[in-house]
Amino acid sequence: MESGKKSLEELTTAGVFHVPAYQRYYSWKKPEWDDLWTDLFNLPSEKQHYFGTIIIQKTDETVTGGDASGYGTSAEKRVNLLIDGQQRLTSLALLVTAMTECLAELAPSTAHEDEIIADVTEMRETFLCDDNIYQLELLDEADNEYLQRIIDGRNVPEPERPSQRKMVDAKAYFDAQLADLVESADGDLVGVANSINQLWQTIVELELMVYVVDADNPEKATLIFDSVNDRGRSLSTFDKTKSFLMRTAYLAAPDEPTAQTVIQRIRQAFGKMYSYHQEMLESPYVGGISDDAVQRYHFISFFDWSDSDQHSDPTFLTELKTRIRELRLEDPEACLEYIQEYTADLERGFNALSDVLAYRGDDEIASLIDRIHRLRHARKFYPLVLKAWPGLSNDERLELLDAIETYIFRVYSIGNHPSHTGESSLYIRARDIGADSPIDVWVSRLVNVMNRYEDDAQFRRSAAATDLYSKASSQDLRYFFYFLNRHRAATEGERGGPSLAEAMGSEYTVEHIWPQSPEELPLTDGGEYPSPEARYNGNVHRLGNLTLASRSWNSSWGNCSFETKHDEGYGNSQLWVQTDIQDQYDEWSIANLEDREKQLIEFMLEKWATPETRFGGIDDPATAVAALTEMERVVLKALCQNPDGAIRRDIHADASTVPDSPFTNPNVNGDERSDVGSILSRLRSVGLADRNKYTWYPTEDAQAVDIS
Repeated sequence: MESGKKSLEELTTAGVFHVPAYQRYYSWKKPEWDDLWTDLFNLPSEKQHYFGTIIIQKTDETVTGGDASGYGTSAEKRVNLLIDGQQRLTSLALLVTAMTECLAELAPSTAHEDEIIADVTEMRETFLCDDNIYQLELLDEADNEYLQRIIDGRNVPEPERPSQRKMVDAKAYFDAQLADLVESADGDLVGVANSINQLWQTIVELELMVYVVDADNPEKATLIFDSVNDRGRSLSTFDKTKSFLMRTAYLAAPDEPTAQTVIQRIRQAFGKMYSYHQEMLESPYVGGISDDAVQRYHFISFFDWSDSDQHSDPTFLTELKTRIRELRLEDPEACLEYIQEYTADLERGFNALSDVLAYRGDDEIASLIDRIHRLRHARKFYPLVLKAWPGLSNDERLELLDAIETYIFRVYSIGNHPSHTGESSLYIRARDIGADSPIDVWVSRLVNVMNRYEDDAQFRRSAAATDLYSKASSQDLRYFFYFLNRHRAATEGERGGPSLAEAMGSEYTVEHIWPQSPEELPLTDGGEYPSPEARYNGNVHRLGNLTLASRSWNSSWGNCSFETKHDEGYGNSQLWVQTDIQDQYDEWSIANLEDREKQLIEFMLEKWATPETRFGGIDDPATAVAALTEMERVVLKALCQNPDGAIRRDIHADASTVPDSPFTNPNVNGDERSDVGSILSRLRSVGLADRNKYTWYPTEDAQAVDIS
């Protein structure tokens, strides 16, 4: 087949179509199915529907069919790689499958059964499966088997991944459209069969612009894909990035073999990233996170941006393109290296975030990942997490997650700061901290931002706010009381109580010890307030007056007086946070409320204590020098030998010349050089080093201190 305008029926004569591993998984949803059905079913008879561009790449491979017993036949078809068109052809295959099933079901109830079944056979052989050779083969073996089961009408198991679920949903959508057609026909089944046959004629006559690429020139497919799809088509930013990187690699490469090698690496990397993204979509923590969003999080951590507008979507792709195009004009070899570095780091980021969002362990890491997402502010930490995660041990990952949970609880849950608070600072840390930095650098930089808003003193004031119930969300308060209740149960040597999911769910609520709307005001003295009512209202929403209760308990006792709750309610509770009130207080007063509030705040400060790091609290570079290890001192000495700046390799070499240096392999890019990079990041965190892209400098403070 040659390139040019073709009908869909002509396309099927080119052979079969295999989706290459670097394409995305099936992802169409109802809006796309709606458009497809509406365009095809409502097309005027005198019109042809333009079905867009299809790009295929010839291969030297063929497939041979076999019968149901496995014996081969003489049938043989050429294999073509489907570079562009997978989503449309997969959706058409599901539609045609639904059409053949509908016709096969209604045929016996008509006087034209043989003719209709012959049409069914023609449809299947033309577009679905002929001589046991399937017309379309998806990139993933499991997905491909799943599609074939749907086409064959075999037992279809429950979907295990989003792409399979979308196939099931697409088939169900088309089934429903055809069922409506049958129902509206008022018994005219022959009329329904004719309508479906007309729909089939519309499908086979679909007009396509087909680009055919020879097997020995695969990079041409990349160029065509980019020129056709990067100009107004509704591709994702992520897809456009893949296309741009492959095209630019082809243009920057010094020869064809180099171009093909780099393009193949890009394809393999994006194939893995599509797989990692599938895993993210199965996560219970995010509702349909897009690959564009993941790429943006990575851009924040990877690119040397200076303005927040630069990492918005799709602006970040424009920034990336500008950087790569400038490099290609200045130094094509450096451009190729940058493309490969960016692609490898992007894959690393996708892998890391997939590991976090689809974490399968049953341990404290899993618990912290769950808790961070229950607090609803996790996404602003994704750039930092996807950069740090690969270089950390499990214990260090726990430290990082614990610091993030503490940050979220202090700043957003109790501090009640707006959701955007600190976001730009977190993004700057994700950008500036080296990927190989040690855990104390990551945690200390997080703590620095957190303390800007909620250090211990401010955190205490926030928790003691007179209107805490109005400020903090019910979910966040129930989060706190869950951990208090669990702590009390553990202290008493007991287990049980609600799970975190139950405590934050619909069956539990925040209970006011003094009710919000008392039948009789329990205060007679206004104190410093203008009236007893004002004094009551000024204290009823404080932390000390709050606890956790099941919704059923609250409906029974919630508006009762303290005396009734004490004598009849709290004693029957299964929650320690309620029985403690009965055990500790015989009456409820402002003094007792304040006493309980102090206890709760002390627990809060202990549970969500400021994470400790080796350089925690050190803000004076001279003081930091005294805390340096001998290895860190050697690197600082080497750094100070380069007041005009040097790259890590040169600092490593200089460090090896310092007397009694632990660095002995200056010409090897291995663990030693990685250690130098980690130490430089650590020195930067305490103001002894600075960096401009890949060049490191000693600060004025570093040059002024005595490091002998």
